[in-house]
Amino acid sequence: MSIENPQIIVVTEEKKKRRGALLLVAGGAAALLAGGSTFALWTATDGFSGGQITAGDLDVVQTADTTFWDVSADRDDATATVTGTDGSQLGHALSPADASTWRIVPGDKVAASFSADVTLEGDNLVGRLALDGPALNEYDITGMTYTYEVYQDGALVQPEIALPVTADATLLYLSAPQTGQDAGLEDANGTSVLSMAATTEDLTVVVYGTFSSTVTDRTDVTLTDTLSGLNLRLEQVRDIGEQF
Repeated sequence: MSIENPQIIVVTEEKKKRRGALLLVAGGAAALLAGGSTFALWTATDGFSGGQITAGDLDVVQTADTTFWDVSADRDDATATVTGTDGSQLGHALSPADASTWRIVPGDKVAASFSADVTLEGDNLVGRLALDGPALNEYDITGMTYTYEVYQDGALVQPEIALPVTADATLLYLSAPQTGQDAGLEDANGTSVLSMAATTEDLTVVVYGTFSSTVTDRTDVTLTDTLSGLNLRLEQVRDIGEQF
C-alpha cells in the first residue's frame, strides 16, 4: 500500500505532526496560565535609624528607723533637730526609740519621724505619697490631735496640717524630673503637685501628736494611743497634674 501511494502517506503523517504540535503548544499555554505570572512589579526600600524605649522607675525605700521626739515648745531641753527636718521644731530624742516608756501629759507635743528615699523616673510620671495604717490604730486619748509635715531633702514642702486618720491617707503628690522629653511640659504646679530636682530624693514625714492643755480633772489618764504598722506608700496616678 505504501509503495503504490507514497504521497498520501506523507501527507497523512504531516497532518498528524501538525496536530501534535498544536496540542503541545496548547498544553504549554495551559501550564503557563495555571502557574501564574513570574514578572515582578516595581518596588523600593530605604532604611531609617531606630531607638530604644526604656521603662522608668518608681520606688520608696526606708533610709532610717522611725524615731520619736519630745518637741514640746516650752521645754528648755528641746535643742536637737528632728531627723530629716530643717530644725523649725526642735526637741530631744526619746529613749527607748519607740517611746514605750515615755508618758505624755497635757501640753506636750510628740513627733514621730519617718525617712525614705523616693524614686520617680518617667517623663509623664506623677506619684502619690500616702501613709497607710493610721485608720487601723487605736486612739483612746480624747485630748490628742495629730498633724504632719513633709520635708524634701531637708526643706519643708508640706507645712503642718491635720493628719487624715483614714485608710490610705494622701500626704502629697510628686512629679518626676522632666529629663528626657524636651517638648513635654511639667506636671508639677508647686501647690498640689510638687517637683523633684533629681530622680531619687530623701523625703521625711513627721507625724505630730499634741496633748491639749485644756483637759481637766483626770481626763485621759493612763490611756494609750497606738501608732504602729505605719507604712509610706508611693503609687503612680494619672488623674492629677498640670498635663492630666
